[in-house]
Amino acid sequence: MRAIYLIARREFLSYVATWGFWLSLASVPMFMALGIGMPILIENSQPTRYYVLVDETGGTLEAALEAQAEASRAEALERAREAAREMFGNNPQIEAALASQPQFSDERYLRVDVGETELEALRPYLTGGASFTAADGEHGLFAAIFLRQGADGAIEVDYWSTNLSDSNLRSQIRNSLRGHMRTQFLVDAGVNPQLIETANDLSPTVRELNAGRTGDTAEVTDADKIPLFVSLFTALGLWVIIFSVVNMLLSAMIEEKGNKILEMMLASTRHHEILTGKLLGVAAVSATLLVVWGGMGLLGTVGMQQIAASADMPIAEILAAVLDPGLLLPALGYFIIGYLMYGALFLAIGSLCETLQDAQTLMTPMMLIMMVPIFLVMMAFESPDSPVVAIASWVPLWTPFIMLARLPHEVGMVEILGTTAAMFAFAAFVIWGSGVLFRMGALNQANQDTVKGWFSLGGKKKPAEG
Repeated sequence: MRAIYLIARREFLSYVATWGFWLSLASVPMFMALGIGMPILIENSQPTRYYVLVDETGGTLEAALEAQAEASRAEALERAREAAREMFGNNPQIEAALASQPQFSDERYLRVDVGETELEALRPYLTGGASFTAADGEHGLFAAIFLRQGADGAIEVDYWSTNLSDSNLRSQIRNSLRGHMRTQFLVDAGVNPQLIETANDLSPTVRELNAGRTGDTAEVTDADKIPLFVSLFTALGLWVIIFSVVNMLLSAMIEEKGNKILEMMLASTRHHEILTGKLLGVAAVSATLLVVWGGMGLLGTVGMQQIAASADMPIAEILAAVLDPGLLLPALGYFIIGYLMYGALFLAIGSLCETLQDAQTLMTPMMLIMMVPIFLVMMAFESPDSPVVAIASWVPLWTPFIMLARLPHEVGMVEILGTTAAMFAFAAFVIWGSGVLFRMGALNQANQDTVKGWFSLGGKKKPAEG
């Protein structure tokens, strides 16, 4: 036991002393900050698009366009306000922030008058040959839009621009005029405009109810959906941690074998003690990452509550979902079994290889096996009852990730116990087999060619001597 403890301690201290460990520690908060900040930065860095609108009908379509656009902005703002009220309660600061967003106030696209209404005169402004003076300097035109209406009432729009990727302004113009045409068609048919406006405001009240409940508790709330997202992020986080630490095991194993450190350890320690000590040492590294990341997440949640103290945020429901024993205990168990399976496999692979280049042949199928759960977890989130997901749950190497994502969806107890039992049996077999391979590799009794030979078919037999 002392040898195992010393090896585990050495492994832990060697990992936490590296830059890679600290970068891994900072990666989650860094990516969270980027995920939150990058969309805001991209939105705020969008340039203002200047365009010219020429209404050849004398102003009729221009007025209709402005009215429809204003109605669309008001409708989008109201939907955003309703969503914000559900999450944060009545908060004037949030509503003011929503009202100032470009997609509602339409600050990204500004109409200007450059003193020209003919296409040939406007073309230099569109192609960069001419510019006009705006409040923030000299600019060219993003688009020139010509509106006309035929004798039969059909509306035509000529949209001139050199930008082929940004279609938002074109879509706004088309949608606004489409709404105007529909309204005008009903008015021409004798329908009261006020009646049309009232009809457009009609909307059903939809309640989402859980068929497994009765009475007042049947209505589905945000608190009911939080465990679904918590289980998804837990499954993905489990995959990230296992993927990170097993690569640490592989790299360290190959380095120690190449530097003859493993041979010196074998001189005073048995191979199964080395295997166990390394697994426990890196498990301690994983636990450190989990504790730090979990603490950061908890502090972030508390900070959000303090910032939005007046808002009705479901912080209690989020914490209850994260700390729910029905999710926390299986997550811990799946992590331990998953880590032992993959960790033992990668240690065995490392013991068979002298360099990282030697390991690439054996690593390729393992990488493919480990990438599959990412897609299956997302499928399990959307369709937990999918036959593909149900069958894949019985594959022991994928069970820890897929079942963790499926737990909040009321998976049958028979399936939970069956997949868990299969996973335990397979994990025991993998750890035993990896121990045998580790001993053979550590004693130079096997290498990557040995493993490839097991799967070769129809190979040439070695001729008998003598």
